[in-house]
Amino acid sequence: MLRLIMPLCLGSIAFAQVAFADEWPGGKWNEKLPQAYEEWKPAREVLVDLARMAGVQDVTFTAAGNPPFVIPLSQGMTLKEAFQNAAAASLLEARWEGGKLTVYETKKRGDWTAMIGAVSIPVTVDGAKGMILIPAEKNLKTTAPWVWYAPNRLEPHHAWLCKRLLDEGISIACVNVGESQGNPEGRAIFTAFYAKLTAEHGLAKKVVLFPQSRGGLMLYNWAAEHPDCVAAIGGIYPVGDLRSYPKMEIASKAYRMTQDELQAQLERHNPIDRLAPLAKARIPIFHVHGDRDGTVPLEANSAEITARYRTLAGDAKVLIIPGKGHESAATGQSFFQCAELAEFLIKQAKATTP
Repeated sequence: MLRLIMPLCLGSIAFAQVAFADEWPGGKWNEKLPQAYEEWKPAREVLVDLARMAGVQDVTFTAAGNPPFVIPLSQGMTLKEAFQNAAAASLLEARWEGGKLTVYETKKRGDWTAMIGAVSIPVTVDGAKGMILIPAEKNLKTTAPWVWYAPNRLEPHHAWLCKRLLDEGISIACVNVGESQGNPEGRAIFTAFYAKLTAEHGLAKKVVLFPQSRGGLMLYNWAAEHPDCVAAIGGIYPVGDLRSYPKMEIASKAYRMTQDELQAQLERHNPIDRLAPLAKARIPIFHVHGDRDGTVPLEANSAEITARYRTLAGDAKVLIIPGKGHESAATGQSFFQCAELAEFLIKQAKATTP
């Protein structure tokens, strides 16, 4: 019998490895996943799937939590390992009690990046905390290709894209500059971060930028000032116009100006007005954007960037997702498991090294 409790939506989550008994009865837990498991659906459904693969039909859930499961499970994992990781990724743990498999909530914490085969290296510049994810089982080249994500930090729903990059020997980096909205202070930290990663961590001189949402303000503004350091830009509903998001009242505070002062200097700080250096450097652009995005409207951002870039003879494409808005992890599979975006990032990053 499968018992389901009303779901509870969780925010940003951390992960733990669940302690399993040495032997689990009534199943084939040591058999391996025949292929990668990448279903984007509620965690309890995933655990039921994995239990049934092991021949266990009876799973009891006492936990209320049922977030979307967004961590890919690699081919070759045993079913026990897959179940363990899937449970841990959802802040759950399982125990055999009275001959039944019961799933409980847990507060144990771990690192989701380890589940996708990454080693996380902390990097701090000018007081801003960042990190690099590098492939755990690959020999990195002397000069390693990399992708730079913004804003601020990677989350579990990026795991699918990150795993594909890592499997190709591509590292992923990010640094937290707060709600800078692309202001000069944030750009200065970006410059120091880039210098540290390329000088001390062996990353390539040209980087592929991966802006999401307001990360577009951050990375596009930095790219406009450092086009020789950028190989390509591939983003998920990125902001290109401060007037669209976060709008001038909020943006002016981040820039330490009045609205009138920022308006007078807008061409120095607004990504859609700073595309010429990128086009001159022949930097290709690829965006994924929903046509019902009410937070970062398609027309004022990705569509406008694409149109302006093409008038500058630049290479820009936007993949429009019909019926989708500014999706969260729960509904964002079309964006965060976008094969076209993954292919673009991989191709452009691998081209930066011999």
